[in-house]
Formats: sequence, C-alpha cells, structure tokens
Amino acid sequence: MKQFSTFLFFVIFIACNAVAQNEASTNWQVARFGIATGGDLDMPVNLNHHYLLKTANDLGFEDSNLPFTSGEMTRMNCDNGTFRIGLSITPLRSPNTELQFSFLDISGRIDMVHYELGSEGSADYQWLEVNAENKETALEAVFLKRHQTGKRWSWYGGLGTNFGFSHSGKVHVKGLLLDDSISDNPASGQEFDLTYNQRESFNQRLFLQGGVGFRFLKRMEFGFELRKGIGYRASFGGPTRMTILKRSLGFSLRCQLS
Repeated sequence: MKQFSTFLFFVIFIACNAVAQNEASTNWQVARFGIATGGDLDMPVNLNHHYLLKTANDLGFEDSNLPFTSGEMTRMNCDNGTFRIGLSITPLRSPNTELQFSFLDISGRIDMVHYELGSEGSADYQWLEVNAENKETALEAVFLKRHQTGKRWSWYGGLGTNFGFSHSGKVHVKGLLLDDSISDNPASGQEFDLTYNQRESFNQRLFLQGGVGFRFLKRMEFGFELRKGIGYRASFGGPTRMTILKRSLGFSLRCQLS
C-alpha cells in the first residue's frame, strides 16, 4: 500500500504539472500515460566478493586472506526486476518527438558471486557465496523519436538517464572455509551463514533505448522496450563502481491521451 501511494502521488504530481504547463503554453501536450514491467541485467565492473563485502555495514567477517580468486568463481548473478509508471509529453510542432518521465521501482535487486575450491566431498573442499539484495527507487527521463508504420505499428529510439537511491539492503555471506578466522580447527573447516545490513547507495545510468509498439482499441498501445548503457553505483561510506547495463527488457501498456 505504501508503494502504491508513492506511485499515485508521483503520477498526480507529474500530471498536474504537465496539465498546468499545457494550459500556460501551447507548445507541449500530454501524450501518453502507462506502466512497464521487466528485468535488467545491471552488473558492476569487476564484480567479486571483496566488492560486495565492502558494501556491508559493520562487517564482522575477515575477507583480506580469503583463498578465492576470479578463477574459482563458478556462478554469478545480477538480476533486477523493474516496474515503471509515468507520463510522456510531446511538442506540438514535432509530434514524433516524445519526452518520457517515469518513476522506476526495483523491488529485488540481487548481486551474487559463488566460489569453489577442490572437489566436493574432499578434505580440502571450500566454498563461499556472497549475496547482496536491496531495493531501488529512481526517477527516469528519456528523449525518444517515434516512427509510425501504418495505423497500428510504431518504432522508437532515443537516449535516457535515471537517478536512483538503493536502500533496505542485506549482504548474506555463507560457505565452508579451512581458515583460522572461521574455525579453531582449520583442518576440519566450519560452515557459516552470516547476514549484514548493506550501505545505502546512489545510482545513475545513461542508456540507449529502443522499442516497438502495437496500437489497439484506438488509444491503447502494447509495447516492447530494450535498453543498454553504462552507469555507476556509489555506496555511502563504501566503494564506487562503474556498472554496465548489459540489457534491460520490458513490456509496456500505455494509453494515448491526445
């Protein structure tokens, strides 16, 4: 309910401002309103266990002498489910140009790395998994050019950016290590499962966006969106890393207002 109220407030705020601007000047008009949902693959450059552990607050786990390197990484995951809601405005003199403003919610970002050494079941087998989960709230603006094909199909492409704040994060550390810092008897090893609060962070991305839309019921449009770009994540009191938006796929449903 709290998130829905935030979405509703944002939509009302943008709508009121857009209508006010439209009444004050005939240069722009509110074009479309809609929602979009999908998933991103947004990966920090050189993603590893050291980076994820540095994003944890009050880390009580010693990571300076861990035996794992990039060669022992067996799995990696950077998964972000996305939801957007927003409005588009169009200049009257250029109906195929569109400025799209959205509220972006990422409710379950996951960054995970998994390492293994030795063979499972052997005396020297060790493994480590670091999994960071958080939420992001962001504002997004995209400049798009549209091309109409017939009455139903439209193609569009452009450039966009978003500014986000990551919060409510947790860093989970689990594994089996033959290490004096973990076990009193390193030869036997010890399994562990630890959880820390994650530092909040500021995120920004710059991306190219393209897509296609199909018009139905006169004013409704179902669309497919694709984004690729670069950005950065800056943890408060922690590390800053460049990020690569390898792909962002989504489906949209928008209503033509003018």
